[in-house]
Amino acid sequence: MQLTFIMFRRNYDGTSIRARSIKQSSLSERIWDAIIAAGAFYALWLLIHFIHTEVGWGEAGHVFVLGLFTLSRVVILIIIAALIWIPVGVWVGMRPNLSSRVQALAQFMAAFPANLMFPGAVVLIVHFKLNPDIWLSPLMILGTQWYLLFNVIAGASTIPTELRYVSQNLGLSGWLKWRRYLLPAIFPSFVTGAITATGGSWNASIVAEYVTWGHTTLHAHGIGSYIAEMTAIGDFPRIALGIGIMCVFVMGFNHFIWRRLYRMAENRLHF
Repeated sequence: MQLTFIMFRRNYDGTSIRARSIKQSSLSERIWDAIIAAGAFYALWLLIHFIHTEVGWGEAGHVFVLGLFTLSRVVILIIIAALIWIPVGVWVGMRPNLSSRVQALAQFMAAFPANLMFPGAVVLIVHFKLNPDIWLSPLMILGTQWYLLFNVIAGASTIPTELRYVSQNLGLSGWLKWRRYLLPAIFPSFVTGAITATGGSWNASIVAEYVTWGHTTLHAHGIGSYIAEMTAIGDFPRIALGIGIMCVFVMGFNHFIWRRLYRMAENRLHF
C-alpha cells in the first residue's frame, strides 16, 4: 500500500508539473501574440495615417488592386511549379542514389541569381511582341521554384521503407496511390518548400514585373512593378505605400493559408 501511494504521488507530481509547464507555455505564447498584435496594430495605424496625409485613399486602393494582380500570379505560379516538381521530387526521392545529387543541384539553382536571365527574357518578349503581363510572370519563380523541389525530395526520401512495402503489397497505383500514400507522405515538406517559394516570389516580383535592359523597359501590372517604378523615380511615400500593402498581402496569406496548412501537416500528416 505504501508503494502504491509513492507511485501515485510520483505520477501526480509528474502530471502536475507537465500541466504547469503547458500552462506557462500557453501563457507565454499568448503574451507574445499580444505583443505581435500590438505592434501590428501600431504599424497599421502609422500606415493609415501616412496614407491619409501623403498619398490619399484613391492611390491606396489602386495599389491594393495591383497587389491582387501579383497575388494571382504568385498563386498560379506556385500551382504550376507544384504540378511539375512534386512528381519529379517524389521520383528522385524514392531513389537514394539520385537524391543527394539532385538536392545539391537544386540548392545551387536556388542560390543562382535568376536576374541574369532577365535580359534574354526582355529580348524574346520584344522580338515576338508578347504580353508582358503574362510572360514576365515566370521570372518571379525562376529562382524560388527550387525550394519546392529539394523539400519534396527530402520528404520523399524520409518515407519509411515499411510504408513503401505496404503500398506495393496493397497494389496501390494511379491517383489512389498519390491521394492515399504519396501526397500525405510529402505534404509537410511540400508546405515548407511552398512557404519559402511563395515568400521569394513576392520579393522577386519587384524586379520581375519591371525589367529594364538597355533602352527597353517592360512592366507588368502588379505591386512589384509599382514599387520598382516608384524606386526608379525616388518617390519615397509611394515606395512605403507599396511595401506596406505588400506586407499586408504576405502576412494575410501566411496567416490564413500557410499557417493552417502547416498546422494540418504537423497534426495529421506527420510520421
